[in-house]
Amino acid sequence: MKALFFIFLSFLFSVQINAQVLESELEEQMSNNEDNDSLLLLTQKQVDSLEFRLSHHYTENFNFKVKADSVMLVPRDDELSDTCFLMEDDIIVVAQIKDLGDTVWVKVAHDQQTMGWLMEKDLLKNAVPNDEVSIIIDWLTGTRAIWMSVFLLFGIVGFLLRRRLQHRLILFQFNEMDSIYPYMMLSLVALIAITYTGIQNFAPEFWQEYYFHPTLNPYVLPGIMSVLIALMWLLLIVVIALILDVYHNFYLFQGLNYMLEIFGVAMLVYLTISLTTAMHLWIVSLILSIIYIIAFIYIYIKYVRCRYICGACGARLIKKGVCPYCGKNNK
Repeated sequence: MKALFFIFLSFLFSVQINAQVLESELEEQMSNNEDNDSLLLLTQKQVDSLEFRLSHHYTENFNFKVKADSVMLVPRDDELSDTCFLMEDDIIVVAQIKDLGDTVWVKVAHDQQTMGWLMEKDLLKNAVPNDEVSIIIDWLTGTRAIWMSVFLLFGIVGFLLRRRLQHRLILFQFNEMDSIYPYMMLSLVALIAITYTGIQNFAPEFWQEYYFHPTLNPYVLPGIMSVLIALMWLLLIVVIALILDVYHNFYLFQGLNYMLEIFGVAMLVYLTISLTTAMHLWIVSLILSIIYIIAFIYIYIKYVRCRYICGACGARLIKKGVCPYCGKNNK
């Protein structure tokens, strides 16, 4: 109950802060509407720049961070500068853009001596938007196979260690801890998986815009992206509450094994939904996510939730009968 109260307070705090942010942004937008008539006075170059910004999600004066070991910049035919190189972790700014129809050339600059041109595809391959969230997204995307395999391996290790400690091989064991948070976490993972894969396949421009201009505030994002970020925040809060419950119900080694197994199951849920979506089985992935959520709710209500308390020792019981802790028969 304490953890649940903590989640409720966190939610109220988030709503209050974001409501204030939204109100201030609304006032700023209303003040900017007074200058809308000036949009009619834009030059053709400014219009082209706006069109490029909408389709490519960045424009001049946008900052990137180099992630490759080195990137070669070449001068244009009308420039006298020499070929130069950018190094890893260099911060660069977009100075000029040339859209030639079939290819896009971008002039970037690190300093007054280090500047030159490269193709847009090379820029996006070797650099990432200079924002911590964008860097994390790029890292997670590039190492997806590694960290997914690690989580699955953790789940297998946790499963085998816990069954060895119990000296019996039981595939499913639900009633080890009277807590709703493991099942909330698994349900949220299923929701996040179906939401994320839906964005990637049906509205990829929303994800690309978020990659270039990320924010952790769900109230200033488009509808579907707002849902995804809100689910991520809720997942983080639930994971914290789950760790607290595990801390109060298990010894250290058993608790670590329990968390490893839960994370492994969560990754299995995410992978099954993602893979069915990748195979263009949209309806199957949607049905699968619904089945997962219903199954987790059913397991908690049927096998985990304790409805009774032992009259002798006060232990929480799932059903009436002999108390497994003191042997008292509760009718």
